[in-house]
Order: sequence, then C-alpha cells, then structure tokens
Amino acid sequence: MSKATENEAIESPKAICDEPLTKKELDRLFWRYQVRYLTCCNLENWHGNCYAYDMIPLYKKYYDKDGQRAGMLRMFDFINTEQTTASVLWGILVSMEEQKALGKPVSDDMIRTVKSSLMGPLAGVGDSLVQATILPLLTTIAISLTGTGDALSPLGATLFIIATPILLWTYARALFNSGYGLGKDAVSTLMGSAMDRIKIAIQLFGIVVIGALSASYVKVSTPLSFAASADATPVVLQDVINGIFPNLLSLLLVVGCWFLLSKKGVSITKMIFGLMGVVLVLGLVGIL
Repeated sequence: MSKATENEAIESPKAICDEPLTKKELDRLFWRYQVRYLTCCNLENWHGNCYAYDMIPLYKKYYDKDGQRAGMLRMFDFINTEQTTASVLWGILVSMEEQKALGKPVSDDMIRTVKSSLMGPLAGVGDSLVQATILPLLTTIAISLTGTGDALSPLGATLFIIATPILLWTYARALFNSGYGLGKDAVSTLMGSAMDRIKIAIQLFGIVVIGALSASYVKVSTPLSFAASADATPVVLQDVINGIFPNLLSLLLVVGCWFLLSKKGVSITKMIFGLMGVVLVLGLVGIL
C-alpha cells in the first residue's frame, strides 16, 4: 500500500460494521438505483446527486454520520451516462465502497477515477444499444400490434408498458451482478467482443422486424390502365407489376426513403412533408 493510501486510510472514518452486504441489501441498492435514479438530477453535477442518494443504505450500514457524509461527497462528482447500461458501473461502485468499508486498500481517488473514466464509454454503448436500438424496436413492435382503423387494439400499448421495464431491468440486473462480482475489472470484460456480438444480434433482429413491418404496412399501388385499342379490355398496370414482382412499388418507396435518409442526409421532418406533397400531387393526377 502506498503512503498516500495509508494516510487516506488513517484519515477515513472508521467503519462500524465488518460484515459484507447481504443479498437483501444488494437487491435494495439495485432497485434504489433503477427506480430513484433521476429523483435529484441537476445541471451542476448532473447525476452526481443521484449516485450519492442511491448509495445511502450502504453508507448507513458501514459508517456513522461523519462517514456517511464523506461517502456521499465521493459520489457527488459530475457524471452523465445512460442509466440502464451504467448498472454495471453501479455494481462496481457498490463493490468498491463495500471493500473500502471492510478495510481493503480502496482509495477515494480510485473510486472517483473509475466512476469518471467509465462514464463516457458506458454512455456510448448504452445510447446506441438501449436508446437507439432496443426502445425503437419495442416501439415498432407495439405499433404493429396496435392495428389500424376499426381494428385498433390495446395489445401494442399494453405489451410496450409491460415488456419495456421487464427487458431493461433484466438487462440491468445482469450488468449489476457482473459489475459487483468482477469489481473494477468488469467493464473491460463486458465491453469486448461479447458486447459487440450482442449489439450486432439486436440490430439484425431489428432489421428483420422493420422489413416485415414495411411489407405489411407500406401499401403503394397505381390505378393506371391502358388498352391496345378502344374495344380491347384495359390492362391494369398494377396487375402487371404484381405478376412480375408483387408489392414492387411499396419496396421502391421504402428503399427510396432509406436512401434519402442514410445517403443524402435528408431529415425525417422533410421526408414526411415531402411524401405528403408527392402523394397529394400524384393522387390528384390519378397516378396513385
């Protein structure tokens, strides 16, 4: 142990309990973080107050008033990350605070450094996986189950309300357990190729769902018809297209929208109003 760490250990408040956290106490810390995370967010240290508040049960177990105050000051540092994925960081911090209280060589600076250094990477992974993939995917599935017109159903909204917390809390609990068990080495283990494979699998599943929904809900057809002569039976252009490639116009619309969004950088707002204008004009002239 370095001299600085020894001095810090001498100056740190002495723990009043030498027993490790029980399963019940770990469960309480996990749910306190999940349910009360944003109860005291502010613009000065963002989520720092939340971490300090959520760690109170651990500090009350191990320290007197002075120790609790010192522990909360360690957690007050600025942090802004994605809550669900950062459950692994929460597990790491709980483990480090526990080890510190039990007399292990864990310094205040070590806890602060781990917290600040993992904030950015976890935010990047969490935003891309949870905010940009899982939640939009669940929303898309829920919309598809809601139906349209007279066939409206509460099934989609009900599924979203029930499935979202179950899925995210299951994901968060697995990360919390891993973080607590592995300590400060957890993120290097979880953020390797295994996490990349999980992200790819979820993205592929999302592509399949979006493709299925596009085929089911995007309907483009044309009433145009032509006849070889005045007495001949008109040939409906849509029937000809369906005989060659069913739903070809719908596919072209989806691919065209994707091309404009991803390759040309057209915003979704411009896309929506552009489609409204095009459909209006083509409908008025009888093409659609």
